[in-house]
Amino acid sequence: MRWLAIANPAAGRPREAERALRQLSRTEGLLHEVAHTDAPGNATELARQAGHFDGLIAVGGDGTIAEILHGMDLGRQRLAVLPAGHGNCLARDLGVGSTSHAVTSLQRNAWRAVDLMEVRIGFADGHEEQRLCASTLAVGYVADVVKLGRFRLHGLGRAAYAAAAMMVIPRKFDARVGNSPYASRLTGLVINNTAYLANFKGLPDASTNDGLLDIMEQDYGWSRQLLHNLAVLSGSRAYGPRRLWQAAGESVDLQQPLTLMADGELLHGVTRLNITCKPAAVSCVVGPT
Repeated sequence: MRWLAIANPAAGRPREAERALRQLSRTEGLLHEVAHTDAPGNATELARQAGHFDGLIAVGGDGTIAEILHGMDLGRQRLAVLPAGHGNCLARDLGVGSTSHAVTSLQRNAWRAVDLMEVRIGFADGHEEQRLCASTLAVGYVADVVKLGRFRLHGLGRAAYAAAAMMVIPRKFDARVGNSPYASRLTGLVINNTAYLANFKGLPDASTNDGLLDIMEQDYGWSRQLLHNLAVLSGSRAYGPRRLWQAAGESVDLQQPLTLMADGELLHGVTRLNITCKPAAVSCVVGPT
């Protein structure tokens, strides 16, 4: 196979991206070229221009992966991940959470079909956007954790989101989810394709190839949220969410504009979401089982 590595020097851990590329260059028998992004959205354009490659390697975080997905030929090309972001949710689920595992897996070329989330996003100003996401959609607490971790604690590297999760105070908002005639008072809403929420295995029953979304409602105060975080870190299901369920699709109406975290990207002024799971939408290189 012939691969194009699309590297994001602005990823959460740029030194890790550089290290991954060095290790990739020393790997024998792997036909590849490297392209670097230079602006937001550039990974999508590079992927669109890479039709003559058999696969694309995302060197970055979940946001880099999301950009590449929008430009690649999902039906023909394979996707591999060299994780260099803060969270690396998809990489963890694929068993390639470290550079060494990721490069070894590229040499093995074992792969599996992975679901994606197709989401239509409505904004307070009336416009809409259509996106593909591989990992996480979130409003409320998780979005606030990502904001703090990325912009204030980014120097902590891998620990940025874990530290932010202990510092963010959950805030209440109102949302109507699915066919419910009433809005619920929540502190967080998460719609996931992966088991991981950054460093946390927050949805242990989630699978990237079951054709289902995993949806979690939170209504915690700060102390209760901390207990939940600690329980998740220890592998316990104690102090669980208000509600947790699976569905092939879901809709969300927010009663006030909020910030949406979509695979690491923060989108402001969001009021509506309509999400559908696209089963087996992309073929991804996986680590040893």
